[in-house]
Amino acid sequence: MIDNPINSERSNHLISNIYRISSLLTEPSLVEKALTSIMETVKYNLGFERCSIYLINKEKMLLECKFITGFTDEQKNIARSKPFIMHKHDCIETRVATLGKSLLIRDHLDPNITKIDGIVITQMDRKGCTLYVPLKVKGEIIGILGVNRKQGEAIITEKEIESLSIFVNFASIIIENSRLYEALLKEKKFSEDILNSSINGILTTDIQGRITSLNPAAESILGIRKSHVLNTSVRELFVTIPELSGMLNDPIAQVENIKGCECVLRRDNEKFVILRISSSPIFDDIDSLIGILFLIQDVTAEREREKHLQRMSRLISLGELAAGVAHEIRNPLTGISVVLDILRNRQRLSKSEKSLLEEATIEIERLEKIVSDLLDFARPQKFNFEMANIVDIIKSMYFLINEQCNKQNIRLLTRYSRSLPKSFMDHEKMKQGLLNILINAIQAMPQGGKLSIEISCKFITGQKNRKKHLVITISDTGHGISDSAKDRIFDPFFTTHPEGTGLGLSITHSIIKEHNGFIKVESEEGEGTTFSIFLPILQTNAFQEVA
Repeated sequence: MIDNPINSERSNHLISNIYRISSLLTEPSLVEKALTSIMETVKYNLGFERCSIYLINKEKMLLECKFITGFTDEQKNIARSKPFIMHKHDCIETRVATLGKSLLIRDHLDPNITKIDGIVITQMDRKGCTLYVPLKVKGEIIGILGVNRKQGEAIITEKEIESLSIFVNFASIIIENSRLYEALLKEKKFSEDILNSSINGILTTDIQGRITSLNPAAESILGIRKSHVLNTSVRELFVTIPELSGMLNDPIAQVENIKGCECVLRRDNEKFVILRISSSPIFDDIDSLIGILFLIQDVTAEREREKHLQRMSRLISLGELAAGVAHEIRNPLTGISVVLDILRNRQRLSKSEKSLLEEATIEIERLEKIVSDLLDFARPQKFNFEMANIVDIIKSMYFLINEQCNKQNIRLLTRYSRSLPKSFMDHEKMKQGLLNILINAIQAMPQGGKLSIEISCKFITGQKNRKKHLVITISDTGHGISDSAKDRIFDPFFTTHPEGTGLGLSITHSIIKEHNGFIKVESEEGEGTTFSIFLPILQTNAFQEVA
């Protein structure tokens, strides 16, 4: 049997066109690129100047124009902006998309034309021959491809319909692959956005413990850069954390042992941070273990809040106790003072007796001061809040502090902006609170050193919002505070100074608290101490009800 040369040529032409778009089957591409390649082939190689592709939107049950060529810009806008409603619009497009069969309309007088078709034909100037072919993948209709010839141009032949139908079978697969690829990219982007937006650190490893990914929060919390740790061992990253030793030795076998583990990490050139690290295995579709996911939370601020609340509770209890003790002591002290005054007024006293009375009186006065300080700490004090400049408060005590610094060979440095805002505060109480810290700092440097006072503004993020705060930082180069003492320095009667009462910092803490502020302390033995006082900047008096 001899092949018909015309049929053979048509077949070769069709195969050539299919081959032209076949690369899109193996090369992932976006829908726009796939549609462009398909429509260019239909237009330039299959000979249809006017063509369009509509895809079904399953969620909205719409038939939407995704690509159209050969029409005017106005007609293209109409097609793109007015999708067909699948269950409502009775027209050529929806019938082909619903029934899954090709439909040829020879001209605008074809008996199959509906009322909606008539409107579309007029708007799109589609009076010539029109053909729509369904786009199918595995029996499911995903859209339609349409071609049109203007009135007076050649009718679309059976051979052309056959060729277009065969071509559309391949085009349907390419379009669906592109849609799946695009959906995969969107899902990946969505997952990346979640990871990048998370305030918790997320780090993953493969089954060998090599780091495969980490999000920006993990970089920030751990103080590392992604480019420096990718493909390195997680053991190297966590080697300084003894609590994770089990996981570091065998991350796969020991993964259950580190859920909710809290540990301390020291970042390069920075302070310690408290981390809560949890982990969970990562499985693939066939339940094979492919890695480990680590959830890393910086709970330093949370632990500091807990410490602060515990300290506040302890101070309240101690304050109530101190108030009771002070009242009980004050009455006997008054009686002893009266007796000493009577004895002092006697005429027949030896020199040694008078000396003893003077010493007793001095000790009584010292006790009375301690009692007064106790009551100041324990009982509600009356505050006089008014607009004040923190710099003026520092300047008012500068002479006194500078004199003390000169006596002990201490260099006093101050740094602040000239444009610091005023805020409502009690001038005298704030001065008292800051003086207590400054005196402690001077006493911590008996051999001399450096004392610095710095004032700045900073936004502090609280549990509900961000507020602008004045930050007063007082740093010394003294002997520092031991770890065991840090949690107790605000407790009444706790002191490391032989002549101190241990009430100065307790009173300071109460004063700052009454200003809705808080204090942070950083110190290492032999390295000095830094007190940071945070005071919210208030332009209106929020303390009017303070007794």
